[in-house]
Amino acid sequence: MKTANTFAIVASLLLLFTFSTLKAQTSHSLDYIVLNTGDTLYGKVKHINQRKVSPRYYKKIRFTDTQGKRKKYKRSDIAAFRANNTHYEGVWLSQSSRGVILINPRYDIDPQNGEKHFLRVISKGKLGHYYLEWWEQGESGSSWMDLLKKEGDQFFIRATQGLFGLKRKTLAKYFSNCPALKEQIQQKRIRKISQVVNFYNKHCAQ
Repeated sequence: MKTANTFAIVASLLLLFTFSTLKAQTSHSLDYIVLNTGDTLYGKVKHINQRKVSPRYYKKIRFTDTQGKRKKYKRSDIAAFRANNTHYEGVWLSQSSRGVILINPRYDIDPQNGEKHFLRVISKGKLGHYYLEWWEQGESGSSWMDLLKKEGDQFFIRATQGLFGLKRKTLAKYFSNCPALKEQIQQKRIRKISQVVNFYNKHCAQ
């Protein structure tokens, strides 16, 4: 009897472990949305209307839960989401009027006066890298600008200028707290955003 009880307990624990593992794997592979309330909902997320010649962002994000139930959420009610294994974070942005914007474009985090954008997360760390994306009329693919943000800052900076590469003056000023990185940028030893991010996170961040 004791052996039978022990076997039943072990079997139950194994079943529970298997269920938990499968649930974790399923959650990891699913899209999700994070509401402003903090609740995370898993299922299928659609945020781009691709049925037209030029794709456009839906005004409301489409969500289908694991039971097949569909619902639309206002973009303002969502804090973050993952769609097709791509992560997005919602931020209220306004372009700063400080200094000459064309030389040093800065985007402040401003929930009161800003516009809601979902930034694609490229990498996270002491220095984060994000894409601010948009769709051009008649284009099937999206355009984007590279934004960087130090941990703790309440603003992003635009780090590239399209085909012209890095905004070196902007970056040199932004990284004045790290002379080694500033020199690398000014001397053109660093040419890619990924190199800027990696250098800062490895050598500059405290």
